[in-house]
Amino acid sequence: MSNTTSNLLIRNLRDVFGENDPARRRAAIDEIWAEDGVFTIPKSGAHRGRDEIDRVAGAIKGYSP
Repeated sequence: MSNTTSNLLIRNLRDVFGENDPARRRAAIDEIWAEDGVFTIPKSGAHRGRDEIDRVAGAIKGYSP
């Protein structure tokens, strides 16, 4: 799969924010995100770096309404 913007967005949704397995999620984050990447959530602000993105993705995935 090429690294087009469209493919990276799809992989981010599927492999980071949709992944249940923490090890696979972290491997995807390390591959997709820059070390100093920033993910912003309107209510909680900017989350900087791979570790923080991993924490947030895990928390979002663990959320069940």
